[in-house]
Amino acid sequence: MSDVDTKIASLKIEAPEALVKQTEEFAKQIITILPGIHCAVGYGLANSMLIEGDDGNIIIDTLESCEAAIELHKDFQAISSKPVAAIIYTHNHADHVFGTEVLAGDNLSNVKIYSHATTRKMFDITGLIQRTTFQRAARQFGMYLTEAHGIVNDGIGLHLKFDKNSRRPLLYPTDTFDTDSLNLTIAGRNLVLYHAPGETDDQIVVYMPKEKVLFAADNIYKAFPNIYAIRGTSTRDAIQWVSSLDLMRNLRAEYLVPSHTKPISGAEYIYETITIYRDAIQFVHDQTVRFMNQGFTPDDIIGKKFIQLPKHLKEHPYLQEFYGTVDWSIRAIFDRYIGWYSSKESDLNPDAPSIRAQNLIRLGGGSIKVFESAQTAYSEEKYQWCLELTEALNLHPEDLNKSEIIQLQVLALQKLASFQTSANGRNWYLTKSLEIQGLIEIQPSPKQVSQTIMNAPLKSLFMFLSINLNYQKASEFNQLFLFHFQDTNAKFSIHIRNGIADVKYQWPENIQSKSIDVIVEVTKEEIWKQVIARIKGPIDSVSDEEIILKDGSGEINQELIVPFLIFLTMFTSD
Repeated sequence: MSDVDTKIASLKIEAPEALVKQTEEFAKQIITILPGIHCAVGYGLANSMLIEGDDGNIIIDTLESCEAAIELHKDFQAISSKPVAAIIYTHNHADHVFGTEVLAGDNLSNVKIYSHATTRKMFDITGLIQRTTFQRAARQFGMYLTEAHGIVNDGIGLHLKFDKNSRRPLLYPTDTFDTDSLNLTIAGRNLVLYHAPGETDDQIVVYMPKEKVLFAADNIYKAFPNIYAIRGTSTRDAIQWVSSLDLMRNLRAEYLVPSHTKPISGAEYIYETITIYRDAIQFVHDQTVRFMNQGFTPDDIIGKKFIQLPKHLKEHPYLQEFYGTVDWSIRAIFDRYIGWYSSKESDLNPDAPSIRAQNLIRLGGGSIKVFESAQTAYSEEKYQWCLELTEALNLHPEDLNKSEIIQLQVLALQKLASFQTSANGRNWYLTKSLEIQGLIEIQPSPKQVSQTIMNAPLKSLFMFLSINLNYQKASEFNQLFLFHFQDTNAKFSIHIRNGIADVKYQWPENIQSKSIDVIVEVTKEEIWKQVIARIKGPIDSVSDEEIILKDGSGEINQELIVPFLIFLTMFTSD
């Protein structure tokens, strides 16, 4: 065992005491807010709420998977065995929607599922970037980490209960609204659903005016907010978030039930807490824009520590950086307004990472000297610089043993993790340290990919085909395929030309038969999903007459199987 290996084996990955203490916030329990109103904490990453009605129950948010919801379903049933009359999705995030099939219980076929109208749209596009968001979410939430790897918690919840065996059947909302609010009476309970965009644009909060209970979704939790999530999201609109918090505080609720961390009570305390939270978001937004207008980049603003939360905000228990951070928010706000370009000329057309690494190593006198510099940086506790140097050496190792570079990089990542108050940053560093050692490979299992495809709307599947077109293969391809699904009469067209797949959710008007290369008749939508998910081969489906191939005149032609198979090979996720 080398000296570096010994260091890795013996290194105890410390964590800030405050982050360790945050774990107490997620002790598994069901908290009764008022008689008949309950909040389940610690069963998954998010909370799930149960409202008992006269002849049925209401559930708000349903955890991240069927497996996570099983124990909760049993415990909710012990409280009330009435059928679930309605489920409310506060927003589209996975940790709030994928346990529905379990929590709905025996009434799954009849339950109404409420959300804002934009939640459906978000579900439709979620799969477009599934592969990269799965990897990044796994790093942010430490899905592959154990206590032995140094995981503490996820900042706003204990852990995301999801692994390669987890099921995530997505049940779409049955009832949506696109106005500012929606008044409902369900099982004798009066509710108001307010559209309150904040952490997501589709966010809704739920208010019970008689009981003065406010279900706050993810617009406030006991941690500094994620104006940008490092797992990969569009930057949240800070001012829109502030406006939603203003709406929420003006309700003067006596009970605040967030979808992460524990509920709180007391009208004045809730008002003051929401005020502090919205003030912190506005402060970071306003000061970032102020320095932007003075010509400073995020690196300038953060590096020179221009923006520091005032003491009364910095010390508030709801603004500790267990989840988002001020620095990440500064970068996100800058990007939302101005985009990726910093205005530094060297950032306009930067060299490829491998070229930059090569130049850095040459400047440092070669890989051996740079590696020695990285070792010195580590011994001097300059872990960020050590990480940057080892990243460059990984791209351009020259004569070095790459395993030695990786082991030093692992040490730097683990040390950086030990200083992180944000669970997101800590989990990312630790997960990456396992990845680069080849100890884990982050990707959804084939079974989970198949489940996603089988649960997706047909429109989304055709959208997926477009973004999976291998343009190198398709560069000389110019063909029009029409699809007809006999069970639903849905029609789609895909015209591959000029390296793009032009997908339309209908057949072109006034088209001539000679312009059509193949008409694909599919007996059932499920058959096409099975082909896309590789559950069933296209040749078998054609042989079984589940897929019927026709020419532009509508005549069945079995010889079209060859162009059909070539067409399918144009679409790859690699």
